[in-house]
Amino acid sequence: MKRSIQHEPLLVQQFQIDHGATPTHAHNHYELILVEAGSGYHVINDNQFAYQTGDLFFLGPSDSHSLQITQKTCFYSLSFTTQYLSSLKTTSPHSWHCTEQPLLSSRTEQRNLLALAEIVVAEQQSLKPLSSNPIVESLMKTILSFVDRLLGQHSFTAGARQSAASELIQRVTTYVCQHITEPDLLRMERLADVFNYSASHLGALFKEQVGESIQQYIIRYKLERVETRLSLSTMSISQIADEFGFADVCHLNKLFKRYYHHTPTTYRRSLVTP
Repeated sequence: MKRSIQHEPLLVQQFQIDHGATPTHAHNHYELILVEAGSGYHVINDNQFAYQTGDLFFLGPSDSHSLQITQKTCFYSLSFTTQYLSSLKTTSPHSWHCTEQPLLSSRTEQRNLLALAEIVVAEQQSLKPLSSNPIVESLMKTILSFVDRLLGQHSFTAGARQSAASELIQRVTTYVCQHITEPDLLRMERLADVFNYSASHLGALFKEQVGESIQQYIIRYKLERVETRLSLSTMSISQIADEFGFADVCHLNKLFKRYYHHTPTTYRRSLVTP
């Protein structure tokens, strides 16, 4: 993969791509990409995102990316080094968390950013040095203030989504605990209906938050309850299997041994063996 090295503190470009794809590359600087017109896909760190007119992408020095053009697209690209950011004294770049997805902005903000970028391009085309141009410096401070605000809004939105997801997972796990002896109520279709999600979306969200699938979580929790029964009750293995909805004792034996390396019978015996 090609790595682009930028020596200039600031480089501004306006370019157009009719169709096709650009090679994947990385660079040693920050880059702000504004879509003036067109549509396609932006592949960032191997993740693909659709783009359209008005979208804004903010990339950091560690990001790699490429473009796949589906409709003729005109871009503005503003590339700047960490040293250039520090010289403007607008905000510390170390407080910025680059995001792969497009930054959300209003139509007014999109128009304003495009207008500011157009003026910077005009200054560059006048052959005036960008790094010592007070007009460009003022424009870049304004542009980066926009970016700083959008990054803050993005972080807040991401935090709100994370909070909502955590609350949902808490509700799901509570429901599972309450109905652990009712297997029909723990089927994926039933859970999706209870929590008003599609089965695939709920399953993906649960795994993302918990690190295992809902069914894996249910099995593990069932076996923890089985272990408690084996330790604190005189119920037979058959009764325990029936209580927690296992198909039969053989099914319980197989799962229990997978997690505890003993069958329920040998596990129970080990508890009373001196």
